[in-house]
Amino acid sequence: MILWDYESGTILHRMTLHKVKVEALAFSDNEQMLVSIGGQDDNNITIWDVETGKAICGGVSPNLGNCISFFHGDPRFIVTGGKYLMRVWEVDYENRNMIPHDCKMGQLKRVITCLALDEDDQYVYCGTTSGDVLCVQMQGPKNFKFAGPKQPISKGVLSISFTNDGNLIIGGGDGSICVLNKQNLLKVVSKKLMGGVTSIAPFGSFTYMCGTSESVIYLVSGRELNATLLTTCHNERINDIAYPLGTSEIIATCSVNDIRLWNAVKCKELLRIRVDNLECNCVCFSPSGKSIVSGWSDGKIRAFGPQSGKLLYVINDAHKITGLKKISGALVGVTAIAMTNDGSRIVSGGSDGQVRVWQISPSTQTLVASMKEHKATINSIDIRKDNSECITASDDGSCIVWSLERFIRSNIMYAQTYFKQARYLNDESQIVTCGSDKQITYWDAYDCSAIREMPESEHNEIFALDMSPDGQYFVTGGYDKYVNLWHYDMGEIERMGAGHSGNITKVKFSPDSRFIASVGSEGAMFLWRYN
Repeated sequence: MILWDYESGTILHRMTLHKVKVEALAFSDNEQMLVSIGGQDDNNITIWDVETGKAICGGVSPNLGNCISFFHGDPRFIVTGGKYLMRVWEVDYENRNMIPHDCKMGQLKRVITCLALDEDDQYVYCGTTSGDVLCVQMQGPKNFKFAGPKQPISKGVLSISFTNDGNLIIGGGDGSICVLNKQNLLKVVSKKLMGGVTSIAPFGSFTYMCGTSESVIYLVSGRELNATLLTTCHNERINDIAYPLGTSEIIATCSVNDIRLWNAVKCKELLRIRVDNLECNCVCFSPSGKSIVSGWSDGKIRAFGPQSGKLLYVINDAHKITGLKKISGALVGVTAIAMTNDGSRIVSGGSDGQVRVWQISPSTQTLVASMKEHKATINSIDIRKDNSECITASDDGSCIVWSLERFIRSNIMYAQTYFKQARYLNDESQIVTCGSDKQITYWDAYDCSAIREMPESEHNEIFALDMSPDGQYFVTGGYDKYVNLWHYDMGEIERMGAGHSGNITKVKFSPDSRFIASVGSEGAMFLWRYN
């Protein structure tokens, strides 16, 4: 656990005691203590001193729970809720001991996901996976009192809080947000949001911040629960990122089910193109900027209008997906795509190992050539400025230079690695590759001989690489979650950026060389200042 100073943003303490997982945290009302619960492999509850960052006391019990809270009026009492169990802990700080008291739930069997204590600590209200809310008495005999609403919330209650007038506001796994009367737990008003409502935070008079499982944050205000979308992002891994030619203000990203266009200056979503039950593996802009070309897990290439999101054309069966097994984390279908600089052709690569060239016109899309030498997934395609050749990187341990005039192999590079990215230098005299062997290699673009191999670094597999427009630097990212800026001639890392919590899948320089964009498997997109 990491304790931060909110004002300065600095780390005060790192607290390590739980094993595998920390399930829940809660501060006492006086902010002098912090309590934490470990996961199912730990079964510990620990109270920490906020000032020193040291453990004060703790307890052990099976099925400790999913949620926890201090009593408002007395920090000697803590309530926890979990699987078929609600427990009040009496803390003896002098003797460093915790005494558990189980709440009597009768025949009721519920998995408690969240809880909220009223101001005078008389009752605790608990959300459950069954979609109902339980009211349990905390003073005197700790007994179950009543439950509601009459119609349970679909997919369970994920979050709970109090309104300004003392009623309850709950968030459901079905995206519903409801106000319940505290006295009888009947619904007063409800609204639907996008994704399960995983958190509710009071934000003023009858105003709440709500976060959902679809990575959307809403501002919900008024007694009628009027919802305003504040910010959003991908909630699944991002597979690719693209800039329009010569434009740094617009970014396209693709993920499971959708493609999104972003204003890079304001970090706001401009357009969302959704195709349900499919995954978009790769995306690029046409040189004119009039279309967004994308490759999908069903083996089709789809082009959309960048302003309307309207489907312009579909190339069916662009790459075969029959006989391919979906492996966790592996891409299937059209896995790499690029357009020639005159916008007349698309070069695509797939999980079938084929490289195909398509002639594009406003009314027709025709297969020109199909080149098959790779034996595994194509991960990247880079085309020369004069459209005469392209280079493809594959999981089969080879990078092939293809002639786009004769549609045959011009040259090939081998290594004991899964090649993830291959890029031409700005003057196209050299090629830079990266892959699973943690190596970055410079190759001569004429005869494809290895010029320089970086010493094997302490970093992990490298999944993404891009060259700066002036050829002086290149950027990489991968399994270690760092964005690394390299000096091309020196072959050394000059800067490192830390922010991703998942593997970095793609990195890209902006056309004006001011920023570097990176995307990751956790669904985050970062913009890093380069110049």
